[in-house]
Amino acid sequence: MTDLDDATDELYGVLPAEFVARRTAIVRRAKADGDRVLAREVAALRRPTQGAWAINQWARREPDGVSAVLALGADMLTAQRTSSADRLRELSARRQDVVAESAAQVAAVAADLGSTLSPNAVREVTQSLRAAIADPDVADDLRRGRLVAAAEYSGFGPAGVFVVPDPEPSGDVSDVMSADAVGGEDSVVDGACDTAGSATNTHAEIAAARSSLADAETAADAARHAVEERDRELAAAREHARVLSGEVEELRAELARRDGELRFAQRQAEVAESEQASAAEALTRARDRVEVARARVDAVVRS
Repeated sequence: MTDLDDATDELYGVLPAEFVARRTAIVRRAKADGDRVLAREVAALRRPTQGAWAINQWARREPDGVSAVLALGADMLTAQRTSSADRLRELSARRQDVVAESAAQVAAVAADLGSTLSPNAVREVTQSLRAAIADPDVADDLRRGRLVAAAEYSGFGPAGVFVVPDPEPSGDVSDVMSADAVGGEDSVVDGACDTAGSATNTHAEIAAARSSLADAETAADAARHAVEERDRELAAAREHARVLSGEVEELRAELARRDGELRFAQRQAEVAESEQASAAEALTRARDRVEVARARVDAVVRS
C-alpha cells in the first residue's frame, strides 16, 4: 500500500498537467484499499507552480547542485552566528554566483522536460533558491524536491540568518545571472555591516524597501497562482463529479436490471422445484405400479 511519502514523491515528480489526474488515481486507490486517512492527505496536496515544479525536477536530477545551495546556507548561518562581517561579504558574493548557476540549471532541466519557464517562473526560481539558502525549512523542501510555490524570504529565516536581497531578474535566465553578478556588492556590504551592528543607512533602507516590494509582488503572484490552481481543481472536481454521477446512474440501471433477473430466476426456481416434486411423486407412483405388475406376473407364472 502506498504511504504519504511515496505518494508525495510520485506527485511532485510528474508533469504539472498530469498532477491532478495522478492525484485522483492515488486517492481512489487509497479509498479502495480502505485507507481513507491517506486518501484525505493526498487529496490535500497542492499542485506546484511552474517554478516550484522545475526546482523539484532539478533537485531530483542534480543533487550536487542542491548540495551546493545547502552548504552555502550552512556557511552563511555560521558566519552570522559568529558576527563575521568579512566572511558574510565573501559568502554573499558567492551566493550570487550559486543562485545564478542554479537558476540556469533549473531552466535547463525544465527545457529538457519540454517546459520553457515563463518570466514569472524564473523570478520564482531565483527567489526560492535565495530562500533555501537562508531558511532551513525551505532548504529541506528543496532537498526533498517538494516545493509547492515560490518560497518567500523577508530577510530573516527561522535561525536568524540575514541575507540582503539581490536585484530582481527581468525575466530570463541570462537576466537572472547578470542581475546576481552586477550591483549586489553594495547591498551585501550593507547587509553584513547591518548584521555586525552598524547603523542603518540609506542604502540599507532602499534595499529593505526593494525587498518588501519584491516580496509583495511575489505574494501577489503566488496568490494568483493559488486562485488559478483552485479554479482548475474546482473544474476537475466538477468533471469528476459529473463522471461519477453518470457511473452511479449506470450502476443503478444495472442494479435494477439484475434485480429483475434475480426475481425472474427465483420464480423459475420455484416452478422448477414444484415440477421436481410432482415428477418425484409420479416416479413413486410409477414404481408402485411396476411392483404390482411384477407381483401379478409372478402369481400367474406360479399358477
